[in-house]
Amino acid sequence: MEHNGEGILEGLAAQAVRTGCDALQVEYKDGYEEVFAFRGALGVGIAHLPSSGPEAEALRRELCAMGRRKRAMMLEGQKYEARCHAFDSFGGTAYRLELRRKD
Repeated sequence: MEHNGEGILEGLAAQAVRTGCDALQVEYKDGYEEVFAFRGALGVGIAHLPSSGPEAEALRRELCAMGRRKRAMMLEGQKYEARCHAFDSFGGTAYRLELRRKD
């Protein structure tokens, strides 16, 4: 899923932005990392990655490395500020990445 030198996280964030969404959520379920793009409270699945695979491992590494710090991203030709929050989801760690367009 890596595109044009982007990391997996940027690729998924760009996919979310293309669909009009402003957040990503990543949760573990049944051996997979489920990735959802959200606009407000409405979410749609955009990726289903085997948890032991290299893409899921890279995604978790990128999300963990962000911590709660802001990160600048260039998505679809626009500047965005991303912030990640980890939370407990049924005994596992889930992540929510909020995307805010910077004009």
